Amino acid sequence: MNKKILFLITAILASIVFISSIFDADPGTLFGSVWGFRIGWFIMALAAFLNYNRLKKSEK
Repeated sequence: MNKKILFLITAILASIVFISSIFDADPGTLFGSVWGFRIGWFIMALAAFLNYNRLKKSEK
């Protein structure tokens, strides 16, 4: 599988987890903090989207 596709899939899944954690009444925790969990997933989604865009631009 292509790296670009893997970054896109990772970004979509991380975004889904981040959005669902915002609407979830009892989301997971990271080091005892709900906001740490949310920020971690947000950073992962953002990094994956940025890598996807970088690879897409370098492909042209």
